[in-house]
Amino acid sequence: MSVDDRPLASFRVSMRDIDIYGHVHNSRYLDYCEDAVVEFLRQRQILSHFRHTSSGVAYHVKKAEITFHSPIDLDDVVEAKVDVEKIGRTSLSFAIELFRQRDGAHCASAHFVWVCVGLSDSRPTPIPEVTRAALSPG
Repeated sequence: MSVDDRPLASFRVSMRDIDIYGHVHNSRYLDYCEDAVVEFLRQRQILSHFRHTSSGVAYHVKKAEITFHSPIDLDDVVEAKVDVEKIGRTSLSFAIELFRQRDGAHCASAHFVWVCVGLSDSRPTPIPEVTRAALSPG
């Protein structure tokens, strides 16, 4: 497994995430994906860029989209991968992939769009250059 193929985050599915059909409830996938994005920012040591108290801006979720491929069950270990898809003037797009560790099955693909907003008016504002640079490859 190359560095790029390694999962960014992994976690074990808890009983509280299971629906009446015995697999992870669809709404929990959003939580898993959001946790993976936060771990992505933490591992890059740029989580402070996304805290309003230290960055002077906030980020609101504009869009969250998930495509389900294979169910995740109780006690499964889920592995997540995150990529920055696009950095726009005022928005960021993330791609998140969830995999089941026991068999490598691709369980879900998600796309998040976050919009950078001003603290005083919650209106879109340009992403700070320091954040843009920290998210750019290389």
